[in-house]
This record gives sequence, C-alpha cells and structure tokens, in this order.
Amino acid sequence: MESENKNGFIFKNGLPPCLIYVDEEGDWYHKGDRIFRKDILQIFYENLSRTPDGLYIINWHNEKCYLDVVDTPFVIQQIDMETTQDHAPCFYLTLKNIDRTERLDPTTLWVGERNILYCLVDNKTYPARFLRKAYYQFTNYIQQDVENSEFFVELDENRYYIGDKPPQSRQ
Repeated sequence: MESENKNGFIFKNGLPPCLIYVDEEGDWYHKGDRIFRKDILQIFYENLSRTPDGLYIINWHNEKCYLDVVDTPFVIQQIDMETTQDHAPCFYLTLKNIDRTERLDPTTLWVGERNILYCLVDNKTYPARFLRKAYYQFTNYIQQDVENSEFFVELDENRYYIGDKPPQSRQ
C-alpha cells in the first residue's frame, strides 16, 4: 500500500523511504551518491529485513524506512569450490559489500528473469544474485541432464537441480 505525504515522499506499508537506492549490481546510493564506506553498509545489512511482499526495510534505533531496490541488495561476487573437514566438496560464496563468505546451499539455486542465477543466503532468508564474474566461475560446475534437459551441480555424488523459480515457489 502506497501513499504520498505533503513533501512528495511515497510511503510504502506506512513506512517512509530511506532515500537509499540499491542497483542491480548491488551498489548502494543515498540521494544519488554512491555509498562506499563498508562500515556504513555493514550497519545497513545488520539491520535489514524483508517484508512478505518483498519490501526491504532498515530498522535502526527504532526507526524504520524502506529501500528502493532494483533486484536484491545481496549479490555474489565470487564463488569458490572447497572441501570441508570431512573432505566433502562445497561451494563458498563471497558477498559484495559485506566482506563475508558463506556456504552455498545448492538446493536454493534458481534461474530468474533474463537467465540470471540466484540462490538464498543468510540462513535461506534473502535472495542473492550472482554477478557475471561469479556466474561464469560457477558455470564450470554446472552440468546438463540430457534426458530431461535440466541443469544441475553435483556435490559428493548428489545432484542438485537448478530450478526455474525461487525455492519457496517450487512446492
């Protein structure tokens, strides 16, 4: 639900805008100026949530506002294949702006519009978009099942098929 106040700001779900824009590459802007400081971005990520209808909210010091996000604020800039302590292969994602890596849950992979690869991150809370470099790194591990023309990655002799919609929508 949107409404406009006397200053021309559009409120969504009763919340004012943060005046922060996140582009499809995961770059953050405030009033048109790029936010470069990692410490500020870290605060935003730590205080970020998402409503059921997909609106991204920053809740900081009991003040809430919404972000204007083109796609998702979480983007994957690198992916690496490693082995765990028990010698099982796994993928680790490097998230842009956060300086954090996390293990890929291959059951959450899907291809969205314009053939963009996504997965869920942060305990399967948020969608994350693969940037081009990470996508090309990952294509080295993607295989095609010729019987059904579906794509998958194989880890420890298990096949993880890449869906055509987010995991929550597959049921």
